[in-house]
Amino acid sequence: MPQATPMTETLQAATYDQNVRIGGLPFFEAVTAREISAVSYVTLLRSLATIYDAFEQVIVQTTDYTLRTIWGRDLHKQLLLQQDIAAFAGVPIPKIPAAELGAEVLAEHIRLRAVLDPRSLLGSAYALATWNMGGAALCERVKQALRLDGSSGASYLASFDTWGQAHWPQFAESLNVISLEPEAHKQVVLAARETLDGIEQLVFLLHPLNEAPTSDLVTMLNPLAGNHPISGDIAEIKAMLRAYERISRLFPYIDLRYGTRGRKFCWSDAGWLISLTSESQDSMNHQVQWLTRLLSMRGMPQWHMECYLQMLYEELIHALPANRDRYATLAGAAQMLAHERRTSISDAAMVSLDNIFYEHVGPEWRAWMPNCGGLLASAVADEHAGIAHALAGIEKWMTDPARFPEAWIAAARDVIGRARGAGI
Repeated sequence: MPQATPMTETLQAATYDQNVRIGGLPFFEAVTAREISAVSYVTLLRSLATIYDAFEQVIVQTTDYTLRTIWGRDLHKQLLLQQDIAAFAGVPIPKIPAAELGAEVLAEHIRLRAVLDPRSLLGSAYALATWNMGGAALCERVKQALRLDGSSGASYLASFDTWGQAHWPQFAESLNVISLEPEAHKQVVLAARETLDGIEQLVFLLHPLNEAPTSDLVTMLNPLAGNHPISGDIAEIKAMLRAYERISRLFPYIDLRYGTRGRKFCWSDAGWLISLTSESQDSMNHQVQWLTRLLSMRGMPQWHMECYLQMLYEELIHALPANRDRYATLAGAAQMLAHERRTSISDAAMVSLDNIFYEHVGPEWRAWMPNCGGLLASAVADEHAGIAHALAGIEKWMTDPARFPEAWIAAARDVIGRARGAGI
């Protein structure tokens, strides 16, 4: 049943605390005290440009007409951000790895929502349109602190107040007339909160300025990752994010089952593996085997990592071709996993079993959750390789009658039985 409360009211209530926290961060306290530095301010502008670029790219590419019409030309911010950044052209502003990574992470969450649930980006649109209603006083304090003349350098901040006065009623009406089922409505709210979480983290990093190197920033990829190193090169991290976007298209199962938490662990794991590429192939294989066996027991068959490592290698050599030889250990580890799988399930058998699965359940399921037959077959291969509970880790989820219809469950059991049979 569609929601009864207007969407803007729900979003305002759901994000109120976040907006209050953002406004109370030390960055804005420094603005009020006229103590903000040019480095902190320009870093904010650069980071926001990364986020808006990602959002507007998915808006251009989406086939969701409602999403495209919500984001009118009055909300385009890149030109304002670039004008403000240009006002500091004569000031040396170093790149701040923490802020750059924080912006890339939020941008990737936006891109992945465009892949998995584009309508949820209505929440991101709301958050980006309304997050900083600071008013003329805030702009004036920024200009005083940074000795800016006229509107130069603060046009982005000023745009929120003028947009609110001229366009908010139409924007709110456009959101409120959209009818969504409860789950879709929930995802819109989650997208708004996710966007504001990313902005809050970004602004928090800017005063006092977090100048830690990228290699020390694993918790920005995954707050639950502990304290292990990741790649120290932001270009490598960006390549990793692109590889994850590709793997999420190949295996939507991972995001659908494990959500954002699983995504973040995949990011931190890949960042760690990139940091090991200077080690020997044997060392890389040992670490990959340890990690993938652990993940297989938790419902992520080794075929997932086999494909992920290959995509990671491809994205890295595309971004940094001079490092091709070093990254080859990732491709080598993917080949090691493939060789282990093929002793039980050949490539041809994987394709055949996957096709059999979707012959049972139909093309609509394949479009939504591709490669599930192959994942089940690869879990059988993991079981044959001696990984305890490898099949159980995925089978229980794939055969849950509360989640899937009888045809799906029957198809899963059929594929498992075939994969276990002789001659596969």
